[in-house]
Parts: sequence; C-alpha cells; structure tokens
Amino acid sequence: MRLSELKRPGDRRCIVLLASPTMETVPKIWIFAFALPLATVGQTVSVAPVEDDVVLGRLKRIEKDNNARRQTLEAIFREADCGDPALISHNVRGTSAPNLICELKGEATEEIIVVSAHFDKVRAGAGAVDNWSGASLLPSLFEALSKRKTAKYTFLFIGFTDEEAGLVGSRAWVKDHKKTMLKNVRAVINIDSVAVGPLYVWHSQANPELEQYALRVARALKMSLTAMSADQVGASDTLPFRENKVPIIDFHALDNKTFPILHTIDDQLSVIKLDEYKSTYRFLTLYLAFLDQTLLPKASAEPKTEPPR
Repeated sequence: MRLSELKRPGDRRCIVLLASPTMETVPKIWIFAFALPLATVGQTVSVAPVEDDVVLGRLKRIEKDNNARRQTLEAIFREADCGDPALISHNVRGTSAPNLICELKGEATEEIIVVSAHFDKVRAGAGAVDNWSGASLLPSLFEALSKRKTAKYTFLFIGFTDEEAGLVGSRAWVKDHKKTMLKNVRAVINIDSVAVGPLYVWHSQANPELEQYALRVARALKMSLTAMSADQVGASDTLPFRENKVPIIDFHALDNKTFPILHTIDDQLSVIKLDEYKSTYRFLTLYLAFLDQTLLPKASAEPKTEPPR
C-alpha cells in the first residue's frame, strides 16, 4: 500500500483506519455447498480453487528484489498455464520492472474485469504483507477461473510495478489505455496487504454494487467481511481508475493492530496467517466467478434515458 508521507506507520497518532457501520446487510438467500457453488433461485455459480498446498507454495516463493519478484510472478503465471500470447509485459517509463498482465479471454462481451495487486516493496522488511500476499494470489485466481467452461468477461490479472513509488504502474496503464481499453473496464478488484487478519473491504471508496456482491459471497462462505477504510493513511492502485469513474473495490487486512507492520522490518512471511490466506483465496475465487456470471455489462447497467420529443 502506498502510504501518505505524513501518515507513516511509526506515528501511531496518525493511524485512523475506521471500521464503518454503514455496510448494509442483505437477505440470507444464498446457499453454499462444499464444492463452491453459490446459488439463489435459478442460479448456481461453481468454480474449482487451486489446491491449498499449491497456493501456499506460491506465497512462500517471495523475493526481496523488485525485479526478482516480478520474474517470480511471471514464472508462477506460466506454471498456472498463462503463457504467450496471453502473458504480456507493459513497459512503464522510469521503472526497471514492467507491469505484468495475464489475460483470460471472455466470450460474451468485450468488457473487462481487472484483478490487480502490486508486486513491488519498500526497502524495509520482506514485503510479504505489502504486497506479496496480494501479488502471489493472482496466478492462482487466474488458474481457477481458466478451468471454468466459459467466461463472460475478459479478465486481466495485473501485477503493477512501483506502487510504492506513487502508483506508477497503475497510473501508466490507465494513461496508456485511456482512449482504448480503459473504456471497456467494467470493474477493478484490487488486493493489497491481506492475510495478517480478517479480510476487510475499503468501504469509503468501494463501488456499492461490487461491495454488496462481496458481502453476499462472504455470507455464502460463512466468513467475516467488514468495512475498514484507510483514506487518511494512503492510497492504492485503484485510485487512477476511480479518478476515471471506473467502479473499484479494494480488499485488505489492515486495522489499527496490523497497519504498523507495513514498511517496517516486521513485514515478514512469518506474520502471514496461513488460514486467513487460504480463506481469502477461496473468497476471491468465488467472488470473481460470481461477478463474471452476475455483473451486468455497462450498457445494461447504465440507466436508460428517454429520447427528447
């Protein structure tokens, strides 16, 4: 997570992550079975997650150098069967490690769901929480979704570079695709600093529809998903998209207890809670499959206006 220069982890007076009571509850109409179908009347969503030992093994392949982290992420994507031409580099001016993008083609619409996590780290610590915990999930999310029979949306799984230097990778992607691909982005799901505690959604910035769908999936899985906003302490790679009116949602595990880990020597693999990591992966896998089936394309979602008479 990109931290504000005035809101460093060492200054505990500035830690103002706030739990929000305003996430609306939804009717308990969702049914969950072990094989991960999510059902309501006339609807079933199913997806097969990658095995736990594979997911955890990818987490443990952490590197200290940002270029090495990017190379390892590429290697894991290839192991997950995302190779050429679906796996591409997006060069970013002024950085040594380009953005890494794995494309999963959809069949029913030209619209795109972006699933993102930055792979870079600051000097202090191993960068396990911030943000190898998010980046290492991307190949496993791709792998699970790629095994489904069909996908409506095209998914772009993007490992952004230089988030810690000021959202450099995400800003470059938005700028370079503003007149082309950005127009087709239906939603951005960002994963940043997870599995040091329960999963949270950054409520104050989340698109209400994406947030409500997340809450429904969490209820189906019988897992906790609450609101924890971090507006005063930093920004994430969703900001350039949000500035261009693209619906976004951020998932994280930061609160007043876990936030001080970031950008310090304490950010090590040992602080990752493996059960939380596994449950976060299962949640995101089902959430993305659910969005693919349920989220309406832009043209259908936008309110229709009567033509002038």
